[in-house]
Amino acid sequence: MRPRPTARPRPRSDPLGARGDARDAADVDVVVVGGGAAGLMAAIQAARRGRRVVLLEKNPRPGLKIRISGGGRCNLTTTREGRDLEAQYGTRRGRWLRHALRSFPPKALRAFFEAAGVPLREEDLEKLFPVSQRAQDVVDALLRLLADSGAELRCEAALRELGHDGGGFRCRTGAGSLRAAAVVLATGGLSFPKTGATGDGYAWCRAFGHTIAPTFPALAPLRVEAPWVRALQGIVLHGVEIACRDARGRATLRRRRPILFTHKGLSGPAPMDLAGDVEELCGAASVGFDFLPDVPREQLEQDWLAAARAHGTRRVESLLPAALPERVRHALLALAEIDRSTTLAGLAKPARRRLLAAVKDLRVPVAKSLGYQAAEVTRGGVALDEVDARTMQSKLQPGLFLCGELLDIDGPIGGFNFQAAFATGRLAGLHA
Repeated sequence: MRPRPTARPRPRSDPLGARGDARDAADVDVVVVGGGAAGLMAAIQAARRGRRVVLLEKNPRPGLKIRISGGGRCNLTTTREGRDLEAQYGTRRGRWLRHALRSFPPKALRAFFEAAGVPLREEDLEKLFPVSQRAQDVVDALLRLLADSGAELRCEAALRELGHDGGGFRCRTGAGSLRAAAVVLATGGLSFPKTGATGDGYAWCRAFGHTIAPTFPALAPLRVEAPWVRALQGIVLHGVEIACRDARGRATLRRRRPILFTHKGLSGPAPMDLAGDVEELCGAASVGFDFLPDVPREQLEQDWLAAARAHGTRRVESLLPAALPERVRHALLALAEIDRSTTLAGLAKPARRRLLAAVKDLRVPVAKSLGYQAAEVTRGGVALDEVDARTMQSKLQPGLFLCGELLDIDGPIGGFNFQAAFATGRLAGLHA
């Protein structure tokens, strides 16, 4: 019999309670493992179809990563759509996500939450946040929908073992066991371990024959040892392009988004977007700055020569973009080994070329990010060609569904990872 909806799912330290033995013997239709964005959405959608659903969450409360996202404000999704949206995940991942994103695009996700009493508003970089600026409102709405759907939430119920036999899936937790016709794994990756992320879902997927693409921290600040970077702590740059470059100097990813200098290196949307590429290069990466990305290098040199002919007595600093903070302009001169008292007329060709290089392609070695403890998502995970993109069902084990950060999917900062989690979780719930 379908469980009666309650006003709100109530976490229990003992998921089986006094009737543990009876529940051990009872079968359910779907067990969802993981109470994050993907798991909550999957459980809601599956229960709305009349499926008997149990959601297992290892923490005392679900949705912890949602609660702390966006500085406690929760950048829920983006305003981008269609091919532009898909392109944000890269060619291969975007193509695989196409069905999930087009069947549940950001507009649909916004309507979903606004119908649940969480109005959203657009902010810079095409981000959408709750009008209330409270991530907790997002979690509360999901828990209300979960209760209304009739799904059962069991907290402090970490999955210990997962197996399959002719009768379905066997799910053993620290407080008892369940049998289910279908299992949805939405266990996340390795990022933000303080939220309980341990990557345990990878081992279960391997046990069913799945390939796990190597995992790396992504969307994390970059650790930079260069003294001039750390000396600029607190400065934010806009309109400057940075690129992750490999050992041969080839750009693997470019970003023109805000850049924050910190006491540890570089943070903000642009550097954090590069973190996955930096980590994949395993110590061979550098970050290149272009402080005037809209002006080609050859044109900039001609402009400087013209300025020297017309205004030879001016200081060299006048050549640098006025929009750059003074400390950044002084740093560029120092890196180019040019005294700040030098005039345009006195700027020799070698010095001019050094300054051009500093403005258009200043490179700094970056061995790694600040790691999983600071990473918003995990790059890598279950190989996408082993999962049906239209249903999220494993191609290797019928009845097993995989969604969210567990998959080899990651996008840039801006709500793209929550969008992918909700969209893939929805498909898993609709088909489990």
